[in-house]
Amino acid sequence: MRKIKSILFSLATRYSLLATIMLCALCIEVNAQKLGFIGGPSMSYGVVSVSDKSASFTMIPGGGMHVGMLFEMDVTNRWGFDAAVMYELRTMRWDIGYNNDSTSTHISNRFKRQLGYMNVPFHFYVNFPVQNQYVVSLFGGPVFACGLHGEDWAWQNYTENVPEGVHKPITHEKSKMFGKDGRLVRCEVAAELGLALKWKGLQGRLSYQHGFNNDNFNKYTFTLPLRDSKPYFTQGTVKLSVAYVFDLRK
Repeated sequence: MRKIKSILFSLATRYSLLATIMLCALCIEVNAQKLGFIGGPSMSYGVVSVSDKSASFTMIPGGGMHVGMLFEMDVTNRWGFDAAVMYELRTMRWDIGYNNDSTSTHISNRFKRQLGYMNVPFHFYVNFPVQNQYVVSLFGGPVFACGLHGEDWAWQNYTENVPEGVHKPITHEKSKMFGKDGRLVRCEVAAELGLALKWKGLQGRLSYQHGFNNDNFNKYTFTLPLRDSKPYFTQGTVKLSVAYVFDLRK
């Protein structure tokens, strides 16, 4: 009985944020004046900060994508609010080095991470009409993300002159990425700022998003023997989006 209660409590805790996010999104959908779809490619990178000076992380951006639903509500023809519910896939890499002369420790790794999130941004936007048909819009606001799945890969003794396919794999993690026994915090809070070009129901968007909280969990050290140093891991994403919204007032 205790085991069943523990499992139910774990599931409730894990998915409570996702349920809250979906409920808020549905409330916005009911009151939305415009409803449509959004999607496109993205480029993500991870910033890892550690106090151990022997470690170095050289970030390498990776490709990704996002797709979902977009809701808009015009307060006036000059400004309003929008929100979206999106699935977002992020990929990032690092060249990781560790060189400690006092302990004769020398490590060189290539590390790859791929993460899937449920992303819910809330934006305030300001419209600037151009002629009679086009609108340039500036938007910004908070983003709430919930981790759904992920994978980590690490290869040892990586050098640029080694042919592809001969690196020595040392870790591959897929099942324990988020949660109590995982490597990452499931919930992320970020901010997003962007620019949109609107023509009737069609929109083209360019935006940048960056997280605030430390996504690294349980003192995971990225395969390195860090000395009393907890990595601080945040994520940044550049998005290029195409959206189409239908005006529900017509």
